[in-house]
Amino acid sequence: MKKILEMGGRAAANLDKDLRVNPAADRVTHQDVLLIVQAAIQMAQRDSKLDITEKRLISKMVKVGRINSQEMKEIQELASEDISLMIDRLSGRKSKKAFLLAIVAVAMADEDVDPEELRMITDLTGVLGVGQIDLSQHKYEEVEDLVLKFIASAPMKR
Repeated sequence: MKKILEMGGRAAANLDKDLRVNPAADRVTHQDVLLIVQAAIQMAQRDSKLDITEKRLISKMVKVGRINSQEMKEIQELASEDISLMIDRLSGRKSKKAFLLAIVAVAMADEDVDPEELRMITDLTGVLGVGQIDLSQHKYEEVEDLVLKFIASAPMKR
């Protein structure tokens, strides 16, 4: 876990401030929320065990993101989609940061970061191109709250 937390960059608290610079031009959309949840499910399955804390986080994301049963069915059908294809469909910088934070939150949820999870985070950090995240001074609950805040900010427009 320490390796993830030492990845460098801004702390989660500064991330929110950074993303408020131009909020009207860069919002998390409902489509982004669907992709974020899809990626979170993929990350949760990465270490071949789905912990109760990971399940709870994903359930909160679904509830806060107002994802209906049809959308959830579609997410589950696409569960094994290449993550780089998901990234290509994200709407902007804020959604990319939320995507990365969600992946990190799922990895942190079970308090045991698997090498596969670490590799996925490292790879995605480079691909997303939104900088690295230094969470060494933050607890899982803070990261979870920030992810849920991003998801809740998405308009319901489908």
